Amino acid sequence: IFSALLPSIQAGKVSPIAALRIRGKSQENWVSRFGWILGMSMLLGSTALLIWNPFPYDPQFRLGSITVFLMFGGITLVIPASMKIWERISRPFLTLVYGNSGQIGSRNVKRSVSRTTLTVAALLIGVAMILIVQVMTASFSKDLTEWISAYLGGDIYVYSSVSMRRDMALQLSRLSGVHAATSIHYYPVEFQPQNGDPLEINFMAIEPPSYLEVTNFVFSDSLTNENAALSKLNAGGAVLISSVLSEKYDLNAGDQIWLKTKSGSKAFTVADVIVDFYNRGLVVTGNYHDLNRYFRSDDVSMILIKTETNIQPTNVISNIENNFGKRYQLSMESNTEIRESIFTLMNQAFSMFDVMAILAVMIASLGIMNTLTMNIMERTQEIGMLRAIGMTRTQVIKMVLAESGLMGVIGGLIGLTFGVLLGKIFLTGMSAMSGYRLDYIVPLEGIVISLFVALIISQMTAIQPARKAANSNVLEAIHYE
Repeated sequence: IFSALLPSIQAGKVSPIAALRIRGKSQENWVSRFGWILGMSMLLGSTALLIWNPFPYDPQFRLGSITVFLMFGGITLVIPASMKIWERISRPFLTLVYGNSGQIGSRNVKRSVSRTTLTVAALLIGVAMILIVQVMTASFSKDLTEWISAYLGGDIYVYSSVSMRRDMALQLSRLSGVHAATSIHYYPVEFQPQNGDPLEINFMAIEPPSYLEVTNFVFSDSLTNENAALSKLNAGGAVLISSVLSEKYDLNAGDQIWLKTKSGSKAFTVADVIVDFYNRGLVVTGNYHDLNRYFRSDDVSMILIKTETNIQPTNVISNIENNFGKRYQLSMESNTEIRESIFTLMNQAFSMFDVMAILAVMIASLGIMNTLTMNIMERTQEIGMLRAIGMTRTQVIKMVLAESGLMGVIGGLIGLTFGVLLGKIFLTGMSAMSGYRLDYIVPLEGIVISLFVALIISQMTAIQPARKAANSNVLEAIHYE
């Protein structure tokens, strides 16, 4: 209903005399003449919000949504006024590709500005979505891949359906083919922030010396003095906190974090900040001595094993199964297989977003086809006249392809610009909601793919209307009304 308002208003303004004429004079509507003023105002508003950057303090992303709306709405209203500029800039390129037919097709775009504007707007949204998906995927993949590789360090992952003793890692480390084994336990604790309600997080207990023989930490700051941080962790009374907790509660190395222990609240020194997505990042890492001393626990959740060089994990798994598997109900998996499975699932999840972007582009392609079909129907007599004075079918096809190509160029370039900006807005908003800072990465392949898709889609969808125009009977076209 909302979409029908503008066309219905335009239809109601057509006078009976103009309607009865064979060729009524086309009139530019208000949007075509003055919409750019409102559009520029909306773009200036969205620019002001981007400069102000309130998104980190807007967890519900209300201002972010307003910014996105202002950006898309503003550029859609500005496109009609800028159509002549785009056409003049693109004309040499289209003439180079399609010859003189390209020049005619390029000029034809200006003859149905309102229809072309909506088509370009749909296309630029599709292109922007493709780039946004690429930005989000690249930004998430980088940190997730690093963390998963560290979290599932070593070669073998050992767990059990019953509680494992802490000395199990020592026994496993003595087996043939095992280089090192380390125990890990997750214990639920209550975190008491200075401002806010208590929060349940996980205390990840490790044995630093053996842990570092098997795997490593991914520190949030690449300039961190890792040896100093790990020395503090090994000495006790200190923890490594996740970057989620660090950014959400403004905690850094040297600060104190209060945890509720068996004997009351205890302040632990923040040794440093690491990347850790376990339990949505609500986790701190300490040593086993502190786990036993303050939380009265000595359990083991899992054991990571690193095999000797040139030793196959499958051989070590068989060895563990024969010596301890049945007795302690141990289950073992190769970390390589687990990582591959996780990365496969992660890529499948990201592919779902790619499908959404592709659907948006497909909708835009239908818009291009509809616009070109309507344009050709309105210019049937004109095309017949051109064919009568010598324009070949190939030249007609080139003319239509050039018209569609210009839509692809406009939608592609504007879509790229907005995709870059919106990717930044969405990442900032997600960082505010999750408490985790995501690195903003714009992959070059995403830019290339987005522009390529815009140009290819514009040409593919123009083929059918172009062939229809080229194959029309000259005499029938001339008499068409």
